[in-house]
Amino acid sequence: AAYAAVSRLIELGHKKIAYIGETDKEERYNGYCRALEHAGIPILKGYISNVKLSSEGGYQGANILFDRDCDATAWFCSNDMTAIGAMRAVKEHGLQIPEDISIISIDDIDTAQYLTPMLTTVHIPIEEMGKMAAKTLIDRIEGGHTLPMKINFPFYIAGRESCREYRG
Repeated sequence: AAYAAVSRLIELGHKKIAYIGETDKEERYNGYCRALEHAGIPILKGYISNVKLSSEGGYQGANILFDRDCDATAWFCSNDMTAIGAMRAVKEHGLQIPEDISIISIDDIDTAQYLTPMLTTVHIPIEEMGKMAAKTLIDRIEGGHTLPMKINFPFYIAGRESCREYRG
């Protein structure tokens, strides 16, 4: 999902893409790095803001990027709550989303569609994941499945208003 989100920014013409979120053993950070590498875009330490996944973390992460004079035209936030904090910081700095900075994240929480602008995010089927987890747990308790399982769930990008094509 992270790879798809960052790839969407690249498809929109962005080559300077920052990351806000946790980095240690974080699959979303790994997806960010893989997407940049696949596109031949260097991973720059100055574009990475390692913060907790929360609205406060997103706010702090965005301010870290601003303090570094980061010139990224797009930001990938690890989750929607982090993006919400980052969006507040962007507005406080007198910039506009997506005119100055495009923002994309992951989760598609209900609030994402009520923000201004509405947040572009990767929809993760949380309810279906919960049902499958419960079913798998019951199967294991009742002596069914014992081998490790890997289940891939479909996801899609809920394209809303916080991303636009890069206009250099």
